[in-house]
Amino acid sequence: MRFKSGFLVGLGAGYVLGAKAGEERYQQIVDAARSLRENPGVQRLTGEVNQTVSVGKDRVGEAASSKVEQVGNAAAAQASKAKDAVSSVGKKAEDKTASAGTPPETISTTSASSGSRPSEKR
Repeated sequence: MRFKSGFLVGLGAGYVLGAKAGEERYQQIVDAARSLRENPGVQRLTGEVNQTVSVGKDRVGEAASSKVEQVGNAAAAQASKAKDAVSSVGKKAEDKTASAGTPPETISTTSASSGSRPSEKR
């Protein structure tokens, strides 16, 4: 529909600009367009369309704002859960280290080409 109306406007503009009928025909077309634009029915219809578009725009804006807020709240809740999970894992690791009383053993490795095996340091 959008293409058709654009095509018709372009066709009309092309005719007006390219018309060889002269100034008289051009003036007739301009007067017809002006009388159509000033027609009370057309003005009423234009006002209703503008009002409908405005109401639709407001509704879409409100719906989008609501969805953005919902997504933001859900993301904040997920971030909080992740933070709590990381915190609880860190506390468990600290508790294991504290209950063992000694630091965990470290294992050093040497190059495989030297032929020696990894040794444990205590």
